[in-house]
Parts: sequence; C-alpha cells; structure tokens
Amino acid sequence: MIYLKNIAFLVHDSDRVVQDVNLLVEGNRIKRIGSDIPVPGEGCLVMDCSDKMVAPGFVNLHTHLYQNMLKGVEDRLRIKEWCEEVTFPFVGVILEDAYSGDHRLSSFYGGLGAIEMLRSGITAFVDMDILSDDLFAMWERIGIRGTGAIQAVDKWVPEAFTSSPEAMRAEIISTIEHWHNKGLQRIAIAPSTPFTCTPEYLRWLRDTSEAYGLKTYCHVSETAWEVQESLRDTGMTPLQYLDSVGFLDYPFCAVHAVHFTEQERNLAAEREVSICYNPKSNGKLGSGIAPIVDYLNCGLKVGLSTDGAASNDLLDMFEEMRFGSMLQKLKYEDPAALTARQVYQMATENAAEIMGLDAGILEEGKLADMVIMDTGAVHFAPVHDVIQQIVYCGKSSDVRSVIIDGKLVMMDGVIQTVSEEELVGEGIALAEDRQRMIPYGRLHTD
Repeated sequence: MIYLKNIAFLVHDSDRVVQDVNLLVEGNRIKRIGSDIPVPGEGCLVMDCSDKMVAPGFVNLHTHLYQNMLKGVEDRLRIKEWCEEVTFPFVGVILEDAYSGDHRLSSFYGGLGAIEMLRSGITAFVDMDILSDDLFAMWERIGIRGTGAIQAVDKWVPEAFTSSPEAMRAEIISTIEHWHNKGLQRIAIAPSTPFTCTPEYLRWLRDTSEAYGLKTYCHVSETAWEVQESLRDTGMTPLQYLDSVGFLDYPFCAVHAVHFTEQERNLAAEREVSICYNPKSNGKLGSGIAPIVDYLNCGLKVGLSTDGAASNDLLDMFEEMRFGSMLQKLKYEDPAALTARQVYQMATENAAEIMGLDAGILEEGKLADMVIMDTGAVHFAPVHDVIQQIVYCGKSSDVRSVIIDGKLVMMDGVIQTVSEEELVGEGIALAEDRQRMIPYGRLHTD
C-alpha cells in the first residue's frame, strides 16, 4: 500500500481540484480519497505531500520510440523526404540487427524513451514501432504501461521492410498471442498509412483487431501531399478510402488528421472515429495545424501525443499541451480556442479512454497511475488556477515521483526499477556509430 498524506492539491480531472486531502493506494487501484483516512499499519509506504500536487499520469496516445536514437537529425524536410532520408535508413539498421539476432538497439531505444516519458509524468503510451521481445521486456522492467502498436505495411516502403503476406500475418498473430495483456503491456494494430497497405491487408488487419479485441490506429491525412496522392490514386480522401474497405466498421483512432475536409469530419463523427493530435510534430515537419476546435464541435474524442522524437524532439507532455493549445488560438485567432482544461483533458482522460484504460482520472476504484509534482518552484508559484498552471507553467522537472499500477517507479527524481545512468550510457555507446545509424549524414551544424 501507498499512503499519500496532506496532499496540497489533488487533481481529480480537468474540472475538479481539491486541497488538503489524503489518498490510499491498495494493490493497483486507488482505494480511498478523503481527509479522514486513517494511517495504515506496518508495510505501507507513507509519503508526505504537504507541498505537492498529485495528478493523473499523462497518457501519450502516439509515439515511435525507435526515433529516440534520431534526436537532432534534420529539421528541413517534409514528411515524404524525411521518411526516405532519415527514418527509413535507420529502420533498415534496426531490421538488420533483428535479422542477425541482435535486439540491443530496440531494447535501449525502448528504455530511453520510456524513462524520458516517465520524467515527463507519462504513465501510459502507444508506441507504433518495430516490436520485439526485448522491447516489451524493457518496458516491463521499467514498470511503465505500454501498448505496442504493430506498424503494418505491405507496399510503398522499401522491399526489405516487408516479407511474404503469410509470414507477416503469422508474425502479427504471434506477437498478439505472446504479449497482449501480459503484465502492463498490450498490443494494438496500426497500419502505417492508408497508402502503405493494400485493401486486402487492411481488411485482414481490421478482422484481426476485432477477433482479438485490439485497438486500431493509423496515420491519416497528416499532409496535403498524402491527400492529393490518395485522390489521384483512388478518387477518395484517405479517410474515405479506409471507410470504403470497411476499416472504419471497427473502433478506430486517426493519428494526425491535419487535413480532413468537412465531409471527412462528418464521416468521422458518424463512424465515431477518435483523433490523435500531434501539434509539435506537425509543426516541425511543416505539415499544418489540425482543426481541433472543429473536431470538438463535431463531438469527436481527441487525445494528445508527442509523436516520435525525430519529429519533436522531446517526449514532453507539458510542452505538447502548451504548444497544442496556443496553435489552436493562433489558427482560429481566438484566445478561447482549446482552453487549458480542454487540452489537459486530452492528455489524460481522453487519451486513456481512447486507449481503453481505466485511468486518466483520480477516483476511488481507478487504476493507480499518478504523478506527484512540486508546486513551489519559481516558475509555478504562486498557485491560482492549478490546471492552467500545469498547462502554461508546468515543466518535466516538476515531476518528482511517479506511481504506475500501484507501484512507485520514480521517487524524488530517481528511477526505482532500473539504472538510468547505465541505460543512457549504453544507449549513447550504441549511437556513436553515426555513419551506420544515419547513412545519409543528416547531421547539420548550420
């Protein structure tokens, strides 16, 4: 058990903040919240939070952790050239290692990304990635709640990234059966984009998701180029194309959705499609600003995410909330567009709901996924409106302790489950061979 006493500010959700309360964690759930909880007996960890804020852990709805090895690589390319010249070469390196039986790279980038997210108060995430046993094992060691979204492709990408249809499908089934709902880990299905999958493959992925009860994600309409290519090749927009092959018949989250037309917004609302908002990534790649206010007005559920570190370059939900809110105010020229409460809800409750997690809110009976934050730093004080100040003043350095599934995985700024120093050191050592990691030399100093 964990007993948090004398909590200065407890954030239930985006609308409810209370002061001077206690919280009791028993097992992996929140047992009680109140001012009159008796101090438990022996064996309970008691933490004094008299100068702290306790809040739901952030939920990062979309990232690519392999890109943690590509920080600081190129900031002048649009998405197509960026894929071809930055990410594809590195994916080739990962696959080359995997085929040789060396999975250290996936283990370390998975670990580095998980720890960076923990330090930003992220307790759960969806990683659209090249999955391996070593990757899942690292997340489990660290103690973070991860969903490995199988990034599925069978066309457009380099031939080395695919194999026979039978082999790809068998590997997907094996991954699902081995890792879905094992410990804190889950599996999801994620066709990379509509244009990287044949109609037959999309239907099989949809049927497989339904058979195993998995969530589905896909990059959709991230750029105007993608929409134009889809119209040229199929006569339909990307979302219309997905609908035409039946992919929207099953619960689905559209990642990015920067360039949805009004017709697509209506289609998304009709099919109950959820949206994943990636403001910093869309900004760095010059993809555009997603019309999030329009989506909210259509009744769409919107979650927030960082995307990968190669297009961000931080996995920091505080920055994402700030940037995401301010972009909408600029887009609509309206200071009331996407308020602090709305964007905070996207980073917690909404993202958790889209993931299917019983988290994102601090209530009795909910999963015990939470962060303990300082409130006395000069950039945060004095406290007037807790939610606004989390969004507009908060920093990752304010996160002092993190509880996931009822276990303390970070305490007073120190990761409790693995040696962060050793993990970072080994990850840096692997990255030192820059010519191998980044074959096109996309390291500029100008």
